[in-house]
Amino acid sequence: MTGPDDEGAILDSSDEGVVASHPERRLQPMLVSTATAATFNVLGLDIVPIACLHLGDILFDFDSSFVRPEVSKLLTGLPDLREKRKNPHGELPPLGIFGHADPVGDEDYNKHLSGRRAKAVYGVLIHDAAIWEQLYTQPFGGDNWQHNPSVAGLHEVVGLPAGTPRKQVFEAYMQTLCPVPLAKSDFLGRGADPGGKADYQGCGKFNPLVLLSKEDNQSLTKTERNTANLLNRRVVVYLFRPTTKVTPSLWPCPTATESTGACHKRLFLDAKKRMTPGDEREEHTKATDTTFACRFYDRIGGPSPCERVLKIYRIRLFDTLANPLPAAPYFLTDGKSKFLSRARADAFLTVRDIKVPATVTIHWSRAKPGETPLSPPPKETDNFEFTLRVFIDIDEANKVDAALARLHNLGYTLGATQEADVRQFQEEYQDRFGLPLTNGILDAPTMDALRQVNDECDPNVKPKPKGRSK
Repeated sequence: MTGPDDEGAILDSSDEGVVASHPERRLQPMLVSTATAATFNVLGLDIVPIACLHLGDILFDFDSSFVRPEVSKLLTGLPDLREKRKNPHGELPPLGIFGHADPVGDEDYNKHLSGRRAKAVYGVLIHDAAIWEQLYTQPFGGDNWQHNPSVAGLHEVVGLPAGTPRKQVFEAYMQTLCPVPLAKSDFLGRGADPGGKADYQGCGKFNPLVLLSKEDNQSLTKTERNTANLLNRRVVVYLFRPTTKVTPSLWPCPTATESTGACHKRLFLDAKKRMTPGDEREEHTKATDTTFACRFYDRIGGPSPCERVLKIYRIRLFDTLANPLPAAPYFLTDGKSKFLSRARADAFLTVRDIKVPATVTIHWSRAKPGETPLSPPPKETDNFEFTLRVFIDIDEANKVDAALARLHNLGYTLGATQEADVRQFQEEYQDRFGLPLTNGILDAPTMDALRQVNDECDPNVKPKPKGRSK
C-alpha cells in the first residue's frame, strides 16, 4: 500500500528519459497456520517495482528498434541503481523490460515494434550480439536494419574499419552503450524462456501516457500528431524487489514476437472506452487517473514516476558574457532531487519531475576541450565555475516580485541597487522592445520584456547573465 503523497522521486531526467525510484509499498502481514487435511492455500505476492528507467522514443531511430548512442546516458548508471537497492543479504533487484507504442495504427504492428525495441534493449544489457543479429536478419515493416544508415555506419561510431564482422561491431557498440553487462539471470524470467517471456515484452498501443482528443485527431497534421504521441513511444525498464521470482510459463504477457491475443485477456472491462479518444486530451498522471488499458501492466506501472506525464522545465547555461555553454557539466538540486548531467549542444538542459519546484540551485562549468553532451557527467563534489539560484515556478500574483525573479534569473544582480539592475536591463533591451525610459522603474513594458527574454532563453545582446531559465 502507498499513501497519497508517496510519489517516488525522480533521480535523473533529460530529453532522453527518466530514472526514478518508486513509491514504497508496505508489506502486509499474513497469518498462516497448519492444515488439518491434505489441502493447500496458495499465497501470492504482487510483482512490485522499486525503481525504473524510462527510455524515450528519441533513443531509437524513427519506426525502428535500433538503439541510438544517447541511451548510454541512462544505461551507464544502471549498475549503481541496482547496487543501492540490494537487500541486506546482498541480493540485487531483477529487471523486466516493457516496450510501448502510441495508440495509432495497427494493433499487432505496434505490438511487434514495441517488442523489438524491448528486445534490442535486452540485447544491449546482456551484450548479446546474437539478439541484434536476429533483429538485423529478420526485418519487420519499417524496422529494417539492413537498410538503416545508422547500422551501416556503426563501425565508424565505435572506431572500427569498414569490413569488420558485424558481430564484432555490435559487441563494441553494446560495450559503449552499457559498459557493465548483466546476465540473463538478472532478469525476472532468468532467461529460461527462449522467447524472453517475463524478461522483455512489447505492450503495443494498450498503455498510452497521452490519449489525444477527437479534435486533436481531426485537426492536427500527421507530423503534429506524431509529435504529440512522442511520449507514448517508449521502453521502460523496471527493477523489482530482490528475491522476486516468476514462472515464465505463467507470465501473462505474450512474448515480444507473439500477437496481441494474450494481451486482450488482461485488459480492463472498459478497455475500449479507455482507448477511445474523447472530447478532452487525457494524460496518465497517477494510478487513480490512468489511460492504461492493461490491468496487469497498470498494477506494475500505474504508480511509477517513469510512467507519468511529468512536469518539464528548461534551463539554458551561459558564461558571464552570455555565451552559451554546450555540453556544460552541471549539478542541479531542488532540495529533494539531485541531477548530475550535461547540457545539450545548444546549451539547454531539460528536467522532468513530478512537480515543478519553486526554485532550484544549479552549479555548472564550461565543458573542457573535446567534451560532448555524451561525455561522463560531473560529480557532486566537483568545483563548479558558476552557481545560481533559479526561479522556476514563478508566482504571478505579485507582478513586481515575478519581474524581479526573472531579472535575477537573467543575471542582473551586480548593481549597487535594484534600480541599477533594472536600468542595466532596460539599456540593453531598449531598442529591441522600444522601452521608453531607462529609469530603473519596473513599468509594464519592462516587465513584459523581462518575461519574454526569460522565457525564450536566447538573448540578442551581451549582458552579464549567469543563467537563463523557463
